[in-house]
Amino acid sequence: MKSTSRFLLFCFSFFFAQSIVAQTVTGTVVDEYNEALPSVVVAVENQSGTMTDYNGQYTLNLPKGTYNITYSFIGYEPITKSVSVQGNKVVNVAMKPSQTQLNEVVVVGYGVARKRDLTGSVVSLKSKELTDIPTPSFENAIQGKAAGVQVITGSGIAGSGSMVRVRGVASISAGGDPLYVVDGIPITQDYFLNGNRGGFNTNPLATINPNDIESVEILKDAAATGIYGSRGSNGVILITTKRGNSKKLTYNFSARTGFSAPTALPNMASKEEYLQLYEEAWVNDGNVGVPQLPGNRMSWAEAQAFEGTDWIQETIRTGVKQGYDFSASKGFKGGNFYAGLSYNDNHSYLAGNSYERISGRFNVDYNLASNLKLGISTSISRGINNRIDAAWSGGFGEAMSRALPIYPVRYSEDEYDADGNVVASAGDYWLKGGVSLNPVAQRALKDWTAIEDRTINNITLDYKLSDAWTLRGQGAFDYMHFEDHIWEKPGYDPTYKDSEGNLLGRANMYTYSVWNTSGNATANYIKDIGKNHHINWLIGSEYQYNRILRWDGYYDSEATGQIRETGQYVNEPLSYLEEYAFASAFTRLNYNFAGKYYAEALIRRDGSSKFGPNNKYGNFPAASIGWIITEEDFMSGLPNISYLKLKTSVGKNGNSAIPSYQWFGYYNVANNGYGGQTYRYPVIRENADLRWETSTTYDVGLEYGFFNDRVTGELAWYHKETNDMLLNVTLQGSTGFGSWWDNVGSVYNTGVEFAIKSRNIVTDNFSWTSDFNIARNTNQITSIGQYSPDAVSGGTNDTRVVVGMPIGTNYLVQFSHVDPTNGLPVYLTKDGEETYTWDLQDRVAVGNVMPDAIGGLTNTFNYKNLEFSFLWVFTIGGDIYDSSSKRQMGVVTDWNMRT
Repeated sequence: MKSTSRFLLFCFSFFFAQSIVAQTVTGTVVDEYNEALPSVVVAVENQSGTMTDYNGQYTLNLPKGTYNITYSFIGYEPITKSVSVQGNKVVNVAMKPSQTQLNEVVVVGYGVARKRDLTGSVVSLKSKELTDIPTPSFENAIQGKAAGVQVITGSGIAGSGSMVRVRGVASISAGGDPLYVVDGIPITQDYFLNGNRGGFNTNPLATINPNDIESVEILKDAAATGIYGSRGSNGVILITTKRGNSKKLTYNFSARTGFSAPTALPNMASKEEYLQLYEEAWVNDGNVGVPQLPGNRMSWAEAQAFEGTDWIQETIRTGVKQGYDFSASKGFKGGNFYAGLSYNDNHSYLAGNSYERISGRFNVDYNLASNLKLGISTSISRGINNRIDAAWSGGFGEAMSRALPIYPVRYSEDEYDADGNVVASAGDYWLKGGVSLNPVAQRALKDWTAIEDRTINNITLDYKLSDAWTLRGQGAFDYMHFEDHIWEKPGYDPTYKDSEGNLLGRANMYTYSVWNTSGNATANYIKDIGKNHHINWLIGSEYQYNRILRWDGYYDSEATGQIRETGQYVNEPLSYLEEYAFASAFTRLNYNFAGKYYAEALIRRDGSSKFGPNNKYGNFPAASIGWIITEEDFMSGLPNISYLKLKTSVGKNGNSAIPSYQWFGYYNVANNGYGGQTYRYPVIRENADLRWETSTTYDVGLEYGFFNDRVTGELAWYHKETNDMLLNVTLQGSTGFGSWWDNVGSVYNTGVEFAIKSRNIVTDNFSWTSDFNIARNTNQITSIGQYSPDAVSGGTNDTRVVVGMPIGTNYLVQFSHVDPTNGLPVYLTKDGEETYTWDLQDRVAVGNVMPDAIGGLTNTFNYKNLEFSFLWVFTIGGDIYDSSSKRQMGVVTDWNMRT
């Protein structure tokens, strides 16, 4: 009897269990071309889900019942199907490209999210938007395409950097650049690593190939940047590189060419105009007789006899640029790969200047097990910059200033000294004023090559611990090696000779290496509780260590400019080692109710070796909420309003972009004391209280969609207050120190952003889409502590830091007029009274270098497989200070004049 009962119980349990767990739902997901879609998320309401494999196939094990199954993939409209499971079932799905960006999946800090679910301010740009116009570096392609993001291209010199500012300028002496993160790893980005030799900075981002980038996300408010804590106050730019996403082997090749030329040139005085102006100034100054020219380098008669030189035309040209990109990608069983190779050669409008880059990338993902995935990304690049002197260093800068039109490029006949000896032969470069006053000779007699090698590598492990828990570990290594080779040929320095009077050459090399090692570990818990409650909880930690080694070597050589082959050092190479580290812990909790109400809270705790023991650690919290108004029943009567979301956030970020070793005092040692004695002298004053610069940001935004999302966009307001600013200030000479870093002062940025995207015409063969954005930011310094404008580093030339004015205000003595009775200039005192005396004490803040508004307009036209687009970038307002006019539009000096 007992055996029979047990048997019946077993049979009942078996068939009952079969009715619960033995049902399977399988199928294949394809795109609009009937090609399989791998990695499609297949989510089951109130149940665990899965993803499609490389063949687009999926399998679900479900008890009997009726389920809502949602299929979602980046760039495609999500599909929800109601499936009745009574036995094994096949459900195939064909997905269509998304007509709206609201369901787009974007990259956020340490994860991804649907744009619809975001409560922070994030702008996403896809690969096509980064490569639709030729740019020297990917950050230039952002210009005009993201509201509130200002990109200012530098000098136009090949290989030079661009300035990127997200929602204004929030720091003065500390760095103002956003944090750049490639595939989840913060990378080295510092335009000043190699100084500004030659009058411009090198660009570490130029070695990243834009064609390898899948997307760029720009995080703007505290809700989005808060997860990066102390490094997020200037915004965060996330760069995601391409992966293989098709089961077919796919090849892509592109080639492009272009030209570069200056858009505007200064109107410099000709030889005749310069001599006329100089003679008038000579007489007006009370002189008599034949004028003596600057430096007495030539006589008045010689200047009059010479035909003249147009130095601007001698330093420019039409530059040619070309680029070639090849890539291959494929999805295979259990993984995918992407490989890319790129070559770019960019010749700028300045003669002798070019930047050449060759780069390669290989990304691979592989499923080691059903719940364990390995991802590897590696890139290597070499940039070769044929450099020239510019700006204050010479070249085009001298052509606009001290290279006078009366100076020749070469001697037209032999030159003799007072004793009749030949000092220069006909055809030699004219170097009476030194090589800097002859830009052509400076370019010809100096070979300057900068070589930058860089490799960015990371490895990722994803482990699916359970339906709710996912663990991730990342390790990365970013290595950069830079060499600046300068070969000054014999004659570059006419005073550099051997014992027999023969001209010698000189070779210099400046080099630095950067080791950036980092790693992070995260645990992500995603859970649906009931029908309406969704939780996404992230916890993690991160560590980053940077090591920078610099050294400079000087060589002699009479035969070759290849510095590695030039024999012995003239000096013992100087070296400099800098090390710093970050250690962090963070957590973020996202919650949404019924896909209608959203909330997010996060906090990050950072520790930095750049700060003293009293303030080594800082806490950076943020919180945000969102409400999708169109999900409410009362909106059902407004069919033309397809989407409305109101969101707001508040949070605190930090900034620690200062040199290392600034919090403790240190001394240097010198051996040039009395009698050759060694002594120590102070360099930096100790400041154990040095701490993080902090920014508190408030943000309110409204996302909208009209007419079934034919028109979408966002309107946002923000207010950012930066306190405890890190300022490099000059100390009184009596202290024995030159300067130190201190936490003083505050500044705020507040502004409004507006973006709109309109699909104006959409047919089977033709479409026209417009993207427009505009932003206005107000910037004002509210305090610099007890320091004066002249004491604070952050201004240069006639720019100073002035309370009540924006960062970068011009601090000048105001000019009134020229007195017609005596020809003397009349100035204004700071009280507005006229005076002939120019006095530094009468300087006042004038002008506003910050623009009133920035923005861009893009129009894209598609006809079948053809596309035409144009981008218009604009800046409204903002004063440009012409510092050179002090020497060129008034008083005659040793500079050429402008007409």
